[in-house]
Amino acid sequence: MIKPILLALALASAGMPTAAGAQVIDVAAGIQLAQIDFDTYHALLLERCKVVAPDSVDGLSDVMAQWKERNADALIILRQLYKVQLIQQMRAREPNATDAAIDAHVAAVQGVFNSGLKSRVAGVSADEAKMSCESGYARTLLTQRDMDFNVLLKRMLLGR
Repeated sequence: MIKPILLALALASAGMPTAAGAQVIDVAAGIQLAQIDFDTYHALLLERCKVVAPDSVDGLSDVMAQWKERNADALIILRQLYKVQLIQQMRAREPNATDAAIDAHVAAVQGVFNSGLKSRVAGVSADEAKMSCESGYARTLLTQRDMDFNVLLKRMLLGR
């Protein structure tokens, strides 16, 4: 089975297990996945879909908008929590670090998750991109627990 573009990207970036239907969300991997700039990724994917599967663009765009509406607040919180964690870790390692050094470190770490998005989307084969455009990625957004950041946030807050 060919994986949707983002799922492959996210799994590779976060080092997540690829078992389909996994019900347990790995918190650390989920927080890393939340660092991806989905607005940029979605725009890039839609541009690619306009070329490989133009009839899919409107439907996929609608699913992306619904997903964003449901997940935007949770993503903001998860990104802030991750930033706080990075700052705390840096301060523990380097108590005398300047705010500028800490900001640079945080930006560098967060940049890792989004570097090369354009080339990664462009590098996916046309067949795999078409499958993602036509149903694969929409299905991932709607059904994969790993893409429901409200579930991850709730799990983190409840400690389970």
